[in-house]
Amino acid sequence: MPLPNRSNPDSSVESSLEFPVVAAQSDSNEDMAMNSEVQPIILTDEESAQLLQGIGELAQAGLPLDEGLEALSEEVSGNKLRKAFLQLAREIRAGGNPLVEHELSYVRLPKYHQSILIAGIQSHRLGDTLFELLDEETWRREYWRDLWAALSYTLLLATVTLLVVDLLNVFVMPVVQGNFLEIYEDFELDLPFDPTIFKAPPVSWSAFFLVTGAGMLLIPAFLSATQTAMLRRSIPLLGKIFWWYETLDLTVKLRLLVAQNIPTPQALRLASDSLASRRMAQLAPYWASEMDRGRTLADVWLSSMDIPSSILPLIRWGEQSGNLCEAFEAAESLLKDRLAMRRELIQKIGPPIITTMVLAALFWAAIRMAVMFLPLIDLIQNLS
Repeated sequence: MPLPNRSNPDSSVESSLEFPVVAAQSDSNEDMAMNSEVQPIILTDEESAQLLQGIGELAQAGLPLDEGLEALSEEVSGNKLRKAFLQLAREIRAGGNPLVEHELSYVRLPKYHQSILIAGIQSHRLGDTLFELLDEETWRREYWRDLWAALSYTLLLATVTLLVVDLLNVFVMPVVQGNFLEIYEDFELDLPFDPTIFKAPPVSWSAFFLVTGAGMLLIPAFLSATQTAMLRRSIPLLGKIFWWYETLDLTVKLRLLVAQNIPTPQALRLASDSLASRRMAQLAPYWASEMDRGRTLADVWLSSMDIPSSILPLIRWGEQSGNLCEAFEAAESLLKDRLAMRRELIQKIGPPIITTMVLAALFWAAIRMAVMFLPLIDLIQNLS
């Protein structure tokens, strides 16, 4: 696809992207009157990503933005997103520049998407920048989809095993044990075990794990961002995935901003509102203020327990050599490889763990039944 003309750095945003600047005066007045009655359209991250994808495709193709947005509005799903496409087209046709002057537009994007949009326009590589952003977000969505697909088989087997164990423990075994204990008490047998053990109330393991899972979901609401982050990172197997994913989210968004010649402290502040981790979102402005005092990003992250130490040499090299963008890209590759390896590990060890659980449950049931049947066998032998 043809890229926008970058040979003239003094050209306006509209001309570099082949956007129409001003339409007829009558149409402009009519559109402004219509806009005065429009309510702000606030887009979610997912809706904003679809909008940015459309803008990126139009920028790459060098097509007029207003006409392209109107055409794309007929293909998108969702009434709010369709209104956003049409509203941007009206504002551009009225002579405005909603892609840069967001405060004057009725379409409100997430702050980070706004920053990426403006940075891409200023660097004259809007299409490339938007597609890099969307590619990274697509990779992360696909990673979580594949991870949960790998966990689904394991979780399904675990759920079935728990239900079978509960069926035996709560419904079947109490009835069997009660009948056998009555027989043994009638014949006054000396049992090789304490019968009070079998008179204890049964425990539902399904209810136990259900309450535990609900607690894991509700507890973070009562914890600070730091405590929540530490709790998530302490989960076996999955904890490192959460940690590496949060760091990857930060490095990707910093790279996209730094690649547009945005200073690192400003990039940290711009990215803070869009980070997936509450803890990272709180730390980003603090890191930026530390850099404003003259510290390097590598030194700031070295004193933080929230950044994996393995990526710090890359960041330090990038700052010393002036290739911070390349350093972020190398850190992303490292983190993605680790996330992929941990996902493959879960895929490989999940089925054996569940198989062991199933065999253990069957063995437990067999032992309990054997303990109950042995005195009955002795009784039959004595009576015969």
